[in-house]
Amino acid sequence: MTRRSHGKRLGLILALSLLASNAFGITPDNVIQMHKSGLPAEVIVQTLQSTGSTFNLSVSDVKKLREAGVPANVIDVMVSSGMPAPEPPPEPAPEPSPLDATGADMSGLTEAQKAEAEKIRAAAQAAAEAERARIAAAERARVQEELKVAQEALDEKDYARAAQLYSAFLNRNYADQEANQKAQLGLAQSEYGLKFYGNAAEAFHELLKAGSDSPVFVPAFEGLRQCTKKIAYHPATLESLTGNYIDSLPAEVKNSYNYFLGKFFFEYNRNTEARLYLQAVQPGAEDYAEAQYILGLIEVQEAGDLPSDDDTSGFASFGRILVGATQYFQEAVNAAEASDNLKVQSLAYLALARVAYSLGSFDAAIFYYRKVPTESTSYVDALHESGWSYFLKGDVRRGMGIFHTLDGPDWHHYFLPDMYLLEATVFMTTCHFEYAHDAIKRIEERYLSLAGPLNAFLAEYNTPEDLYNAVVLKKTRKNIELPKPLRMAMISNSDFYDLYTTVTTYRREIESIQSKRDALGHDLTEQLLGHVENAHREHVMALGIKIAEILQNLSDELVQLEVQVTEIRIEIDEAQTDYLQKETEDLYKKGEKQQQTSEVAAQERATVFVGDKYVTWPFEGEYWGDEINNYRSDLKDVCK
Repeated sequence: MTRRSHGKRLGLILALSLLASNAFGITPDNVIQMHKSGLPAEVIVQTLQSTGSTFNLSVSDVKKLREAGVPANVIDVMVSSGMPAPEPPPEPAPEPSPLDATGADMSGLTEAQKAEAEKIRAAAQAAAEAERARIAAAERARVQEELKVAQEALDEKDYARAAQLYSAFLNRNYADQEANQKAQLGLAQSEYGLKFYGNAAEAFHELLKAGSDSPVFVPAFEGLRQCTKKIAYHPATLESLTGNYIDSLPAEVKNSYNYFLGKFFFEYNRNTEARLYLQAVQPGAEDYAEAQYILGLIEVQEAGDLPSDDDTSGFASFGRILVGATQYFQEAVNAAEASDNLKVQSLAYLALARVAYSLGSFDAAIFYYRKVPTESTSYVDALHESGWSYFLKGDVRRGMGIFHTLDGPDWHHYFLPDMYLLEATVFMTTCHFEYAHDAIKRIEERYLSLAGPLNAFLAEYNTPEDLYNAVVLKKTRKNIELPKPLRMAMISNSDFYDLYTTVTTYRREIESIQSKRDALGHDLTEQLLGHVENAHREHVMALGIKIAEILQNLSDELVQLEVQVTEIRIEIDEAQTDYLQKETEDLYKKGEKQQQTSEVAAQERATVFVGDKYVTWPFEGEYWGDEINNYRSDLKDVCK
């Protein structure tokens, strides 16, 4: 017999000896002994239940059992055994009546006899009240002990066990409302610790219904804020939070609360309410920079589209509103720089540049575009738009230098078709017709060639669920996949990104809950899965619809691009014909010698471009990101 099997045999002997006498008091040390002897957890549980053993475990007892390696389900049985259902309160004392304690009619008694009967009744009533107080005190002690054990598990970051203990507490339906709220908060915090952000957000949100005077209100709100940084949680029911009175709360909580509601209303396009809350966020607050940025966006939205050139009054009003927006954006920049908030800083600089661009202040636009850090996700947009600004202010060399840079391998998969259209136009107006045709050819090869695969993709995956599976889960059929430039264009859409990260988080939460089924227990697992699976399905549908919308817009853009390519090709051919006609006329007039001189000069101009006719990537070796805006094209106007 091996040592392990011998240990199991001793464990069984110990269990049988305990079963032999229901009077035997099993202690935590006995349980540890049974576990160390190799007795399976289910046999230990059966032993405890068969003997009717009860335990009033202290926090130190639970810690001792856990350190000894006693299985969690055994400890749970021991903990719950010492927490019976609350005792029913005794019957209330009888109301005064002419009957004595035996039911006899006291109407014929003397005053002394009645007084004696009243004394007996008062004593009985006092005894009943004392019993009720004893039962209430015992229940409060039991409740506090349960919460203490659960809180200890939470403090030790044993989140699965804490969630199970808090859930079991809530299932007992104690009458103590404050204790129940603390348990709900503990459960929500345990879910957050487990990275169950969907369930945690819902639980924190539910707790806020208790009102701002509740002791759990502030930690519940802070928990909800943390969850919304992980997932896009903004159901319409959040509007109910406007009914809470928060003036008595700490300043940092009020600022956070005002920002949270302001952003909620902005996302629902309710700018009046959004402005009210966002303007209440004070300077120095954590969310102040982003609040100022959103206020600037509200001004831009209300400015509307750029008026026509002949609408003088409309353009003046448009300009006044945008100037107001720049004040918010500049304040956002200042606050973001002070707090090292790169995201808001980049977005605010980009917004300032776009406002200046809209107002025709191209020098100011270029100044702000160059402020966007190279490590920002907005950098390529800033670089591309700054190229347009250079063109519109007449600096063709710098504009082309930036576009040549963006044509390099680092940005090969970005969707920037209008860049080539502008290049083709510049080549045409400077009489570099072959380069203009090359630019058109690049549009056809890089962008118009995407129309076929995109249409096939949309035809194959024509439901929101199919699009989600194909794009997000990459479950494609018949090798019909989305080309990388179109995928990059889709990923750069902020609405897609928010939905994508939320759906991904929900999917991982489902997988994590399922993997922790044993630790959480069946009932809690099913409860958690029920909520998050519904939320996941809803967001998958929303994401699929957003993917369809983005891809359809890209398809429409490619159709329009094809029309533009046809138009500019005709313009290039016409311009080249006019140029050749004029050149021919000049040659006849100036004679053979002049013709030879013209050919030599043209050849010299052609050598401006290194290598073949047009070098797509003329920059070799390393380059510094902050130098890109300083690149210039060597293109010269060769028109006569």
